Amino acid sequence: MANEKMMILKMLEEGKISAEDAAKLLASADAPKPAPSGYTGPSGSSFDNTPRPNSPAPAPRPAGSTVDDMGKKFDEIVKKVEPTIKKVTETVVVKTASAADSISKSFASHGEKRGPAAPSGGGTYFPQAPKPAAAAKFGSGAGVEEMIEILVRQSGAELNLSGLNGQVLVKGYNGDKISAKIYTVAKRAGAKAELAVLGNKYYLAYDENDFERVCIDAFVPETMFDSIRIATVNGDIRAATLSTTFLQVDNMNGTTEITGINAQNIAAESNNGALRFADSAAHTAAIENFNGGISISKVDIANFKAATFNGAVDMQIAGFEAYDNYDWHVETSNGKLTLILPSYNTLAYHIKAQAALDNVKLGLVGMNYLRNDKSFVEAKSINYDGAMKKVNMALFTSNAPLVVN
Repeated sequence: MANEKMMILKMLEEGKISAEDAAKLLASADAPKPAPSGYTGPSGSSFDNTPRPNSPAPAPRPAGSTVDDMGKKFDEIVKKVEPTIKKVTETVVVKTASAADSISKSFASHGEKRGPAAPSGGGTYFPQAPKPAAAAKFGSGAGVEEMIEILVRQSGAELNLSGLNGQVLVKGYNGDKISAKIYTVAKRAGAKAELAVLGNKYYLAYDENDFERVCIDAFVPETMFDSIRIATVNGDIRAATLSTTFLQVDNMNGTTEITGINAQNIAAESNNGALRFADSAAHTAAIENFNGGISISKVDIANFKAATFNGAVDMQIAGFEAYDNYDWHVETSNGKLTLILPSYNTLAYHIKAQAALDNVKLGLVGMNYLRNDKSFVEAKSINYDGAMKKVNMALFTSNAPLVVN
């Protein structure tokens, strides 16, 4: 039956049947071949070539026969599609479970501090994932657009959403489902991009070689992911209202906007596009851009590095509240560096600022200047030693002024 199974797997490879259909057909075939080591097929099936009761033993095969060649080819195809069958089977189970409203967690038992209020009149309220706006069209109609919803079964999960030549929009909400609109332009018929689950990892699964464009607009559980990675190429990224241990954002050739984030660690890298970072808190953050400006406002971060090349940095900080000690390093080249900082009695600064080929202007009051040159200034607040909160800043720019007020 190797020839029959080769035909089944060939149909799967060409996209003529789904992976779950292929698994069923393989499971029902007579005298299937052994699976790769350690592999059990979906739904309890297995690839087994041992003779069945009342079945004749297979005849010996001449060395180098066509049947042997077919068997080797069959093994190669099995190894190639095994991960696909395994992944899709698990995803189908999760999607089926998420479709039943009865497994939604009630708002009252979820314990979140934000979210819609329960309607009056009694009864249990089941929060539903917001749907991406229908008016937010990704393409001109050349591709395929579909809505997908998937249940996040437990907290502490990982999330990875990556686009291709298109935008990635991710916003957190109070709930336990990922509700996503996915827009794709495929290079070949039958190519699929779908939300998949592997253990406690949730990700947008597709083969980049099969697509011209992949975009995603998703509402995700705000507090259920310990690690979140968002990425795209040739498109914009917007990440908002997320609470996590680690957030990583990678973008090339597009605008990046990160707002309303609460995390232990934030890392963002952008190329050839503006980067905006606002209304967020973290213990450690590194924001880097190349060929684009950085705009930062209302962030509270203990250890912070912001750097760009060929772009300006504009920072407006409302306050330093969560920590007693702050260490910041801000650097740019070929662009102006401007900081507006808060001032109050319990807060003190130690600032080292250098503009390699331009001027430094430090406009903070109550400063003791340790060095005050045209292109280099070092100063400490007069109350630095006794201040409850201390902010140490190293600032650098070239070919443009550096201004701190």
